[in-house]
Amino acid sequence: MKRVGLRRLSSFSWLIGLAIATSGCGGGRSPSSSGSQPTSLSGAVDPVVKTAMQQQGIPGMTVALAKNGSMLYVQAYGVSDTVTHLAAQPGTTFEIGSITKQFTAAVIMKLQEQGKLHVDDSVNTYLPEYKFPAAITLRMLLTHTAGLANYTGFAPYPGWAVNGVSEATVLNAVSQAPLLFTPGTQWSYSNSNYFALGAIIEKVSGQSYPENLAEYIFQPLALTNTYYSLPPSGQSAIGYTGNASYQEPALVVDRSAPFAAGALSSNVNDLVTWDNALIHGKVVTTASFAAMTTPVGVSVTAGTPYGFGLGLRTFNGRPTIWHNGAINGFTADTNVLLDTGFAVVVLTNTDAANPDAIALQIMSAVCNSSQLSSNC
Repeated sequence: MKRVGLRRLSSFSWLIGLAIATSGCGGGRSPSSSGSQPTSLSGAVDPVVKTAMQQQGIPGMTVALAKNGSMLYVQAYGVSDTVTHLAAQPGTTFEIGSITKQFTAAVIMKLQEQGKLHVDDSVNTYLPEYKFPAAITLRMLLTHTAGLANYTGFAPYPGWAVNGVSEATVLNAVSQAPLLFTPGTQWSYSNSNYFALGAIIEKVSGQSYPENLAEYIFQPLALTNTYYSLPPSGQSAIGYTGNASYQEPALVVDRSAPFAAGALSSNVNDLVTWDNALIHGKVVTTASFAAMTTPVGVSVTAGTPYGFGLGLRTFNGRPTIWHNGAINGFTADTNVLLDTGFAVVVLTNTDAANPDAIALQIMSAVCNSSQLSSNC
């Protein structure tokens, strides 16, 4: 049986390390770092994408570059279905894995703004039946400093991913597993943190996690192509797994398994809208966003800071929020420069791809070009 589950935990650390290696001097080598510089966005983006697709065996990909919500360049490459050879479209929907965590964190902040919870409350205030250690706070869940073992690595997870699983089953398993460390003392990326946050959202709001997403995010921002349930087959890409030389259809994960840690699907247009709304106070207040972008106070794996559902790094010395995602058959990456609102979104329909490296190369090709840098 093909491996099933969120690959996001295992991928985050090594992608962070790669991001540091490639972005420290402006994003690494790109078509603009040797020979003549590109004079158009297509000239900067297309060579990076086509090389990556060939080297990484990516069937299909969509890429968007935007600034403060206005699309600068959007393009689809390859196919969304290797059997029918259906071409990928700019509006094609892809699963986005752990980029979901940004949405979960934002809903938590909305509920805090309404006085329904506080991030420094103990998890046991809201989920007492599971008897988590009282020292674990919602802030620790948001920043991956709670010490909870990652449930997607538990032995039953492949069955949960195929057949579905109840929240109580996962939360009981997580709460009974030994802690990785004393809460609040270390950092370790764990999907369990955001699964628990999804359950807390439901407990304090009295409605389901997807209903909260619809109320606070999807409907206000008109994200009509972002889904908690699996998107309509006619508009979504098929996900593939394997390696650069061979790809086969990936098993589809039941949405109950990734839940608030990684169940969402979207397209580049909606993600550009989401990024712009988040940084400009259209989702949470300025104070809430400041909290989301405050680095956690403990050492983070590979040195890249983490906030609430957001990776925090610099690109060319400029503050950037980012996150990647991987789930069976798909990988995704979003980046936003906070000073100008320049955003790059990369979505692929294979879990063998490294979209963060692609995004950083695109950013380098554009932002380091004398003729294109004004876009950044």
